[in-house]
Amino acid sequence: MQQFSGIAEKLKRAEENIHNLYLEMERFFQECAYPVLPEDDKESLLKAIEYHKNLVIPPRFSVLAGEIIHHLRSCFDHVVWHFSVGPVKNPRQIEFPVFKEPLDKRGRERLEGKIEGITDPQARALIERLQPHNAADPTDDPLWLIHDFDIVDKHKELILCVGTGGVVLPRKMQSVIESYQRAHPDFDSAQVARHFKSYGPSQPFVSFRNFGRRPIEPVTEGLIKLFNYTVSTIDEFRVI
Repeated sequence: MQQFSGIAEKLKRAEENIHNLYLEMERFFQECAYPVLPEDDKESLLKAIEYHKNLVIPPRFSVLAGEIIHHLRSCFDHVVWHFSVGPVKNPRQIEFPVFKEPLDKRGRERLEGKIEGITDPQARALIERLQPHNAADPTDDPLWLIHDFDIVDKHKELILCVGTGGVVLPRKMQSVIESYQRAHPDFDSAQVARHFKSYGPSQPFVSFRNFGRRPIEPVTEGLIKLFNYTVSTIDEFRVI
C-alpha cells in the first residue's frame, strides 16, 4: 500500500495549497481599491468591475494553482504503478491514461501501453469507465480538466484572469445564477450582481479561463471540485 500512502500525502499537500492560495488571494483583494464591489450604485459597480478586469494578477497564484493540479494528476499515475504487477516493456510509458475521444485501434494500443502491467480486471474496468470520452461532455470531465491543465502547466503558466465579481453564495445556488444568466444573455455582470445582492456581498475573485465548458471559473471553487473528484476516485481504487 506504499503508493496509496504517497497518494495520501500528495492529497494532503494539495489541500493545504488550496487553503493557502485562498488566503493569499483574499489578502490580495483586501489590499486593492475594491475588496467588495459597490452594489448600490450601478455606475460605481461598473467602475469597480472595470478596475478588476485590468488588475494585474500575481504570477505566484498561477504557479501555486499549477502545483496543486500536478499533485492531483500524479495521484492517478501512482494508482497505475500500484496495480502494475505484470511485466512492463517500456516503464516510461506507464501512466494513468486519459482519452477525450473514443478509442480507435491505435488509441486502444496506446491505452494498453500505459496500463500493460495491470492484471487486475476490476482496476482495468474502472480505468476504462473513468475515461472522459464516456462522459456526456468530455471537455467538462474532471479527469480531463486535471490532465489538460497539467499539460498546459508543463509548457506555460496556467491561464488565469480576474473575474468581474460575483455573489458569495452556497455552492447549491451556483446553478441558480447560471440559469439566470442563460435566461438573460443581454445582462452584464453588474445587472446580474445587483439581482442577487440580497443573497450576500459581491466580491472580486481570480478565475481560470476556459474551465471546461465555462469561460471562467473561480480558482478556489475549481480546485476544490477537482480535489474532491480525485479523492472520491482514489477511494474507488483503494477498495479493489
